[in-house]
Amino acid sequence: MKIIKVVFQPEGKTVQAHAGITIAALAAQNGIKIDVPCGAVGKCGKCKVTVLEGRGVSPADYEELELLSKEELENGVRLSCRTKITGEAVITVPKTSRLQTQKILDIGIQTQIRINPSVKKLYYIEPPVPSELNYRHKEKIERFKNATAVIDVAENELMTLEPGNTTGVMFGMAFDVGTTTVVGTLVDLNTGLVVATAADMNAQVVYGDDVISRLNYCIENENGLFELNKIIIEVMNRLLLEVCKEAGIAPANIYDAIICGNTTMEHFLLKADPKPLGVYPFVSSLGQTLNSVFSGTFGFKINPKAKVKVFPVIGGWVGGDTLGVILATSLYKTAHIKLAIDIGTNGEVVLGNKDRLVAASCAAGPAFEGAHIKSGMRASKGAIEKIDLVGGELIFKTIEDGAPAGFCGSGLIDAMALLVEQGIVDDTGRIKDPEELPAGLPAKIVARIIKHENGNEFIFAARAGASGNISLSQRDVREIQLAKGAMLAGIIILMKELNVSAGEINEVLIAGAFGNYIRADKALSIGLIPPVELKKIIFCGNAAEEGARKALVSLELRNEVEGIAKSVKYIDLSASPVFQDVFAEAMMFNSIADA
Repeated sequence: MKIIKVVFQPEGKTVQAHAGITIAALAAQNGIKIDVPCGAVGKCGKCKVTVLEGRGVSPADYEELELLSKEELENGVRLSCRTKITGEAVITVPKTSRLQTQKILDIGIQTQIRINPSVKKLYYIEPPVPSELNYRHKEKIERFKNATAVIDVAENELMTLEPGNTTGVMFGMAFDVGTTTVVGTLVDLNTGLVVATAADMNAQVVYGDDVISRLNYCIENENGLFELNKIIIEVMNRLLLEVCKEAGIAPANIYDAIICGNTTMEHFLLKADPKPLGVYPFVSSLGQTLNSVFSGTFGFKINPKAKVKVFPVIGGWVGGDTLGVILATSLYKTAHIKLAIDIGTNGEVVLGNKDRLVAASCAAGPAFEGAHIKSGMRASKGAIEKIDLVGGELIFKTIEDGAPAGFCGSGLIDAMALLVEQGIVDDTGRIKDPEELPAGLPAKIVARIIKHENGNEFIFAARAGASGNISLSQRDVREIQLAKGAMLAGIIILMKELNVSAGEINEVLIAGAFGNYIRADKALSIGLIPPVELKKIIFCGNAAEEGARKALVSLELRNEVEGIAKSVKYIDLSASPVFQDVFAEAMMFNSIADA
């Protein structure tokens, strides 16, 4: 097969390509990260590049002709996910199309528990009698003189022997592997204290923002599963080295690891066939038992004798990360009815108490992460995260105080809430014409509405360093409605399952990277969550990671994990006979969860 030379600018990086590969895929293979939110199906138009001299690329296809202007195409602007390499080319990837560093939540709720890890260290000056360990290790007993035995207590296994007294050096890793972000926490197993935390974006995002895009990649590409597995393991190993460097320890000093993630991520981690997840009835290849793999087999660069444990899934799309939230918040032990919502790229909800728990997965996340929203973006510098109307003026708070570049998830919630609260958007989600707006609305706000034939648009700000405005169009509002409607509908169906009203919910626990940054009153305004008292809403940070950490330092809690997974009833929303009716009502901005 002919090898083609391609140059990426502004790096000036020359790479080799085979004819037929897309620009986005070629860039990803060579460490140039292009943001492809829609998973390379040509629907978002956010992966623009400019093909300069050479122009050895395929003609524009239907998706490009729809999303790119005639002027852009004449100037060599193309969608990297759709354009294939056919010959030599020089390609410029602008900053606006690159994967930006994202604001990541890496702090859990840090609850206190009794420290009793699965791994123990025993130091011997003289050889022990066989009964102190396990008689089948008698041939190694003599080597215990002035040595430390590292023991897997759960399985009564001798992991390794270390010369001298190393009892003070014993660490474990807890990971929360999400669709968008990965968080790793180094824990001192002697004290249970967090020593260091590192976080990064899940590099799989180059294959799409959502799990469906990545599942499709696995289905359509013979080596897709192994590619995605390799990518996520590399991210985790990078975070591992980062925390080890910060703590001043060697990776070999890590003897245990617990990982939780959503159902799809856990399939990728364990190289389990994910194809059944992509078709009805969306069955997981993984079960409700704790998965245990030797670190070497897993590809994790910790102590070679250590085992990596991956949380079981609850059912369908409700995975180990939801189990982590339940464990962290002790939802399975509470006497009162509580609702836990993990809002991320995927949205999971759990409702109940110690007597009964029900859970569901809601397809809500991608819009809140900025995908499919014209002015949406990741939570990186310049993203609008808060909006207030003060004295007739819009006041913005951006990440790192950067010039406004777009909306991240919390900013989208604020923007939508403002339009609803001010009567600019009606209950059905229609952006009103200026003449329909409530009397007394400041003239400066009314002037921000731009009328279009296919629906109006509200301008929030001029986009810094680029043409165009930061706005919400009628189409954007519909996308937000779909997301918030899916989340609320899932909650309502769980409430119906347990026959409880919003007033009977004692607490609403909001977890997840995105969820932790939204404002509770704004979420209530748009009907993202049921109408509960504001004081009942509690933000609990990265609860999934906290659940993994608790299982890491407590053998008792780890032993409860499988029981919890089996006790939670998974509700498949796609099979619910009332879902469509509930969903239609939940999309309205006057949604009442008690209905």
